[in-house]
Amino acid sequence: MQLPQIRLQQTYAQIGLKITQPTQEIQQPPADLSIKQIPAAMTIDRKPARLDINQDQAWNELNLKSTPVFSADMAEFSKQEGFEAIAEIAQEGDQFAAIENKTDAIVSIAQEKGCPPPQDFNIAFIPSYGSVKINFVSTELHIEWKQGGAEIEAEQHKPIHQYTPGKTEVYLSQKQQLKIDFVGINVNNQT
Repeated sequence: MQLPQIRLQQTYAQIGLKITQPTQEIQQPPADLSIKQIPAAMTIDRKPARLDINQDQAWNELNLKSTPVFSADMAEFSKQEGFEAIAEIAQEGDQFAAIENKTDAIVSIAQEKGCPPPQDFNIAFIPSYGSVKINFVSTELHIEWKQGGAEIEAEQHKPIHQYTPGKTEVYLSQKQQLKIDFVGINVNNQT
């Protein structure tokens, strides 16, 4: 006996994908910079060093005197010598006038003037130590400065961004099918 059979043949549906990739472009324009440099300012006030050397005393001790100093010294020396001469003459006059002392004034005056006492002498360093006067004033330096700087102006630019989104298109590449066959039996399809 032959049993009737139903055969099913099925084809599945298939879909297809059409994909368009996204694109993206980014451009970054550089910023515009304006830089102004302000230089530092410096002022220097300098007073130079000063050296004063006074050799007047040394020249005077070496007897190399200037004319005004020599004239003043000679005037003082002459005045002093004049006073000493007057004093000596007055003293001798007093000795001559004092006859009551019963001394021989002429003999004593002659002995005093004829045999003077020995002169004192000594070794002296000419010119003497410290006769040259030295005065030194060091340099004075005053520095003032003002700090400079930089003025920076920047203008930024936004990035240029272009974006195209991607797409995915779905389509049916194959339809589904179901095929039914009856085998081994004759079926009357008439109604």
